[in-house]
Amino acid sequence: MKLPRHLVTLLAATCAAFLQPVTANAQELPDRTIRLVVPFAAGGGVDALARPFAIELGKVLQRTVVVDNKASTTGQIGTAEVAKSSADGTPSFVPKLPYDIFKDFEPVTILAATPQVLVAPVGFKANSFAEVLAMARSNGQVNVALPGSSGIQRLATELLISTAQLQVTKVPYKGAGAAFTDLIAGRVDVMFDNPGSSMVHVNSGRLKVLASTGAKRLPNLPQVPSVAETFPGFEALNWFIVAAPAGTPPAILDRLNEASAQALRSDAMRQVLERDGLQPMANSRVQAQQFLRNEFNKWDRIVREKQLTAD
Repeated sequence: MKLPRHLVTLLAATCAAFLQPVTANAQELPDRTIRLVVPFAAGGGVDALARPFAIELGKVLQRTVVVDNKASTTGQIGTAEVAKSSADGTPSFVPKLPYDIFKDFEPVTILAATPQVLVAPVGFKANSFAEVLAMARSNGQVNVALPGSSGIQRLATELLISTAQLQVTKVPYKGAGAAFTDLIAGRVDVMFDNPGSSMVHVNSGRLKVLASTGAKRLPNLPQVPSVAETFPGFEALNWFIVAAPAGTPPAILDRLNEASAQALRSDAMRQVLERDGLQPMANSRVQAQQFLRNEFNKWDRIVREKQLTAD
């Protein structure tokens, strides 16, 4: 599936991938240091997952796994570097790719995923998801913050607008920091964002959670309804995939699948996932492939329907 550039850019922050290139005839991993390329700045959300994962994966594979940040706005620099590199045993933590992911790469597993949460200032007059819908439908006077033009937050917003047929005012921001500042101050009404970032402000009493975008309610927020309870089938996830270049021997792919699952079960990774509100998945290679296709098909429809582009 050759993806249109606007879809790739919009999804750049939605998926992260760990690639494990190996020599074409190899049946074992290279016996040397493995480089994990993170195409985002150190300290960001992808990096925060990549670093502990690299440590735990290294323990399982009995290799040293080092993280190399190749930061760019949409993750294209690190992605392109890995795409052009030879199959020499170097992995990468990369976003959705600007080339044919289904021909050029082999999914290994979906490492983890997290829904978004719809948050609002504590003083916002709507106290439930149903009340937000009613406000948007009655007068359209709901301002929705978009913390960036190319992430799952925007896609979740557009999917909700399309599904619920809402009239809202979208307020774009260059990043989540400025969006949270205005949201807390009440200058905008609602925003989708990751639970890990949002709950800091919720727990401090500055924001409230009105809904989540998973298929079910979040275990740590059982009182908060999912959007799917009102609109069956609605789901918007930020997810991280482990993938390898096409042509990687099946034995290597299977080893990476097993090693990723084992790393994910470690105490250190469980703590990281819980801290960031991530749900472990660690599915099979076949399941990862199907999940990936379903996600691309869903978001491609929304992007084309809304004629979305990243600014």
